[in-house]
Amino acid sequence: MDRLTLAALHGDQPKGNATGVAPDLAAAIIAGLRNQREVEPPTQAQHFDDINATIAQTSRLITHLEEFRELAIIAADDTGPHADRKATAIATGFPPSRLYRVLDTYSRPRDRKDPEAVARPATQKKALEEAVRRHPGQEVDTRRAVAYLEEAGHPVTDKRARQLLRDLAAAEVITKTDPSTATYRTAEQ
Repeated sequence: MDRLTLAALHGDQPKGNATGVAPDLAAAIIAGLRNQREVEPPTQAQHFDDINATIAQTSRLITHLEEFRELAIIAADDTGPHADRKATAIATGFPPSRLYRVLDTYSRPRDRKDPEAVARPATQKKALEEAVRRHPGQEVDTRRAVAYLEEAGHPVTDKRARQLLRDLAAAEVITKTDPSTATYRTAEQ
């Protein structure tokens, strides 16, 4: 079975590509982006190993897209105290209870009028930043970030710890050491 390259374009300018994509998965991605309702079964993959490879690639993509969706939900919620959570729930197709589970995972308050709850995410980020700055040159992964935050009195989930690590990397407090894992290194002082 031949593999394809999917390219993302902005106008005529390439914005990235992925090589080695199973043709059936590529067709499903395009159909999904076009909002086509009828889902076709794999037609290109004929052999057991090819079908399983397509399943594995699809599963990795779904996992990635689910986490991306959660991060988009958090980004929408972070646009301000008047962000319409009901509209976000409708956009995701989630019932409110599931939306609140996602918000809870990332330590977002249910009641945005409670000043202590609203301040919690910033406090967690500051606590993790202080902890990693105390250990210059040390590798920090999700497990270590959770331990640092628990030590500082901020118990968090692994997902929340990964988000905080990404936030610190964006602020250039830490740098990613391995692009395939959530492992970072603090800047040497």
